[in-house]
Parts: sequence; C-alpha cells; structure tokens
Amino acid sequence: MCLSTETPELPMHVVTDEILTRLPAKSLMRFKCVSKLWLSLIRSRYFSNRFSKVPSPRLYMCLWDQATIGDNETYTLAPLDTRPSTSTFVVDDNLPDPAIGGYILQNLGGFMIYVYRREPHIYNPATGQLIGFPLRSSDHIVVPPGGEKVVTYYFGYDPLSHKYKAVSLISVFLEETKQVISSMNYIFSQKNKLGYWNKAALTPTDFCPHMPSKGGISIDAIIYYLALVDRDRFVVVSFDIRSEEFNMIQVPKLHEDAPVDTPDLTLLELGGKATLCDRTNLRDKGVLALWTLEDVGSKKWSCKSLVLKPSQLPLVDSITFRVKGTTQNGKVLLIPKDFLSPFHILSYDMQNNDMRKIEIKGIPDVWFNMYEEADLHFDVMFMDQSESPIYINFLSCFDWGDGD
Repeated sequence: MCLSTETPELPMHVVTDEILTRLPAKSLMRFKCVSKLWLSLIRSRYFSNRFSKVPSPRLYMCLWDQATIGDNETYTLAPLDTRPSTSTFVVDDNLPDPAIGGYILQNLGGFMIYVYRREPHIYNPATGQLIGFPLRSSDHIVVPPGGEKVVTYYFGYDPLSHKYKAVSLISVFLEETKQVISSMNYIFSQKNKLGYWNKAALTPTDFCPHMPSKGGISIDAIIYYLALVDRDRFVVVSFDIRSEEFNMIQVPKLHEDAPVDTPDLTLLELGGKATLCDRTNLRDKGVLALWTLEDVGSKKWSCKSLVLKPSQLPLVDSITFRVKGTTQNGKVLLIPKDFLSPFHILSYDMQNNDMRKIEIKGIPDVWFNMYEEADLHFDVMFMDQSESPIYINFLSCFDWGDGD
C-alpha cells in the first residue's frame, strides 16, 4: 500500500487570514472595502490578536518648540533594511494632525499614548484615529506659595477581558524642597454613558502622598508608575485593573554613591516584571543597575548590574542618554538628552551585553537650526508591537467603573 506524501490543502479562509496578517496596517484599512466578510474579519478581536503577533518595528519621533504654539511635528521612521540587526532608521512619513506630538507616555498594544499641551491623547497609527482623553479637573485644589501642582495619567490593559483602564494622579509639592504636600488618585469611570474621573478609595495603611517621576507601564492587568515621597525616597505604585486596588512599594537604597539629588531611574518591563533601570553610573563607569520587583505582594526586589564591554564605552562616555523603554525582545532603548546632529539612539541587548548605535536619518534640517529663543523638545518611542487594525471608539474599550 502506498501512502500519499502530498501536503493537504489548507482551507481558503485560513490562507486568506495568513496573508492578511502579513500586510501593512494601511493596506488593511483599504481592504476593508472589499467585502463585508473582510470588513468583519479585519475589525474582529480574533484578527487583531493574530495581527499583533507579526512584528512591525517602527520608530515614532515627536519634535516641538515649547516657545511657540502649534510648532511641532511627529515623524514615523522605518528600518533601512529588513535585517533584524539593522543599524539605521529613516524618516518615511510625518503625521499631518498638529495635535499628534508631545511626550510619549506609553506604547499600549499598538496605541500611542502621549501628552500634548498637558492633555492626554490616544493615537492609533494604523487607522489614524485620534482621541483627546477627558481631563481630570484640578481647579479645586489649592496650591500654597512656592508650591506646584502636577496632573499625570497612566493607562493599562487587561489581556483577559481586552479592556483598558486609566488612572490619574494629582500632586501638590513645594518646588524648592520637593516636599509632597498632598496627592489624590482618580479612576476613570462612567455614569449614564458619560465618562468622568472618580476619586479612588485608598485602603493600604502605608499609602502616603507622592509626586510622579516619569511615566508608567502596564503588565498583566497591573499599572505601575514610579513616584517620589520626598526628595530622595522613591516608591513604585501599583494599580490592579481588575480589583481596582492600589499598592505602594518602597524602592530600596540603590547605592551609597548616589548623587545628592536623585538617581536617574526609569521604570521598565523586563521579562514580564516591573524593573527599575538606574543609569546613574552609565556615562562614567559604563554600568546599568537593574532592580526587579519579583513579587508585588511581598514587595521583594532583586538586583543585578550590567557592565558594558570596554569596546562599547565610547558610545556613552561623551553623551548623556536617558532610558526610554524596552522592545518586545527585551532590548533597552536609550535616547540622547540633547538634540544633536547627526542624531542617533542606542539599543542595548542585555542578555548578550551588546550595545548598538542606531542612526536616525531624514530629520529635516530646520530642527537642527532653530532660532536662538527656541525651546526645543523631542521624544522617541520604539513600537515593535504591531499597530492595531481595529477602528473603534477607543473609549468604549475602557473598563468603566460604576461611578457615584
């Protein structure tokens, strides 16, 4: 008896699905018009989950002049070639909406979350959908002489329920001493289909007033953000999206030779855990210290130091870099503190202790030749998660609270 060696044919819908997941997001937007079946498929959660597994590395770069209103641009950059080790990204487009640009808070499942004129915005690069998120009013909060008030926003995602959630922190502190006077947390809620900010009930006895320090991250339905309770004492605040419970975790003493001000910390996701990256000694000693929160419940930390190879020290010994975030494969992205020409960023593969320079090309010369009074700011985000092809009312995906 002879056994057939022919490969069985796959059903046509399986082949179609496989082809569509490999197309650029912009092409998918056009193909929604082919038929109602394709429209339903492309907009489905099933397809979005499959599409997100196909890597699509891309950089987004925002530049703006703080001294003027509306003088800003956001550029998209693609790899010069398709090699995984590519060392050059080139500007291939700029986003036309002037409201797209500012400090990039998070890359949340293919959505870019950023602050523009102190207002949080959510942008879907695949569809062009842009939403200005409702502000948390702070007009009722009194600021004493010499004090400052700051409002920050953090966003998270629950992979089981496919729901998003937002929390806000309003802090009042003395500008000179950084003494925190008060802080309040809010959760985005809904009543009668209208969204608003509901004051959170903070139950932990060790939860104390704090002020924000850089952005937040979302890991497995928990939002984390770094905060200060005084000038040199850090905490990590966690918020469980499902239970709506806050927790405050003290950050251990990092190192004895920390400067008088504060160590330079960034909160990252590494290996599925919240990790503090301390680059205080990167420029002088080529050392990155990593503090990993091993368990939120027990508030247990572990620490290890990474030392650059001698051949790679010239990459960091003359330019001050700040840690921006991580890629899906665990590489740390570092961007210069100052906007220099020619512009480049660094990618640090911590598993192999390998740091590489990534050149950025195609930025218009006007940004390198600003007028003397200009107050130039910039930010860069690496989005190697696929852009979400779903075109929806983003706010409808939020896990709404009951409201009061």
